[in-house]
Amino acid sequence: QKQLFGVYHAPESVVVRKSAVLLCQPLGHEYLRAHRAFRNLAVALAAQGFQVLRFDYYGNGDSGGTSEETSVDQCLADVQTSIEELRDISGVSMVSLVGLRLGATFAALTAAQRSDIDRLVLWDPVIDGDAYLRDLAALQQEWLRDRFGPRAGAAHPEERELLGFSLGEVGERQLGATRMPSPVSIRARSVRLLASRDQPLYGALRQEFEKAGVPSRYEVVEGSADWDRGDLIHQILLPHAMVRAIVATLGA
Repeated sequence: QKQLFGVYHAPESVVVRKSAVLLCQPLGHEYLRAHRAFRNLAVALAAQGFQVLRFDYYGNGDSGGTSEETSVDQCLADVQTSIEELRDISGVSMVSLVGLRLGATFAALTAAQRSDIDRLVLWDPVIDGDAYLRDLAALQQEWLRDRFGPRAGAAHPEERELLGFSLGEVGERQLGATRMPSPVSIRARSVRLLASRDQPLYGALRQEFEKAGVPSRYEVVEGSADWDRGDLIHQILLPHAMVRAIVATLGA
């Protein structure tokens, strides 16, 4: 049996919200960077009366397995499992999903499969898995060159490691084929797209949501993260403004 690690945050206000919140974290080094931010977000949401569950995908964090066993199919199954666990704990019928990077993509894919998703909050979502892998590979090479010189990484090209996390063949293949689902398929009550900096891809995605008739908003919260800078790949995120924006979105 594949065991998942999760932390439940009970509501800490007199009024308990009718919708619980599941936090879908990113993978790899982005998971490490965002871990503290997600804990702070969970605490802030609990203070507003939400029942919150944050969890680690199989092969990541404190869950069972190794990073080589991580796959998109497994991560999506873990989101589904966590939703059911949160519904059992909280007793609510509707769950809101908050996701960062690949976690946002997984949340959107899940919202396209279920009818019990209340609000969907996408923070710097990955739109194209293949482009995401290329970006990680470029960051890996930048990081290696900075530390070990221009020939770093050339000795063992067959090894597939991205910023300290090994990637199995199945996981790499599935991740490369992953795309943000069509907005027409998403059945969440509303969608909030939050970006650390303005990007045309996100603006276009928001327009697609509007065309599909899904109530949505797109907001840029400057300074929340820099995912493409090699000098920041091990820096802990402290995105206070983004946490406040997410809490305000769900608490409205």
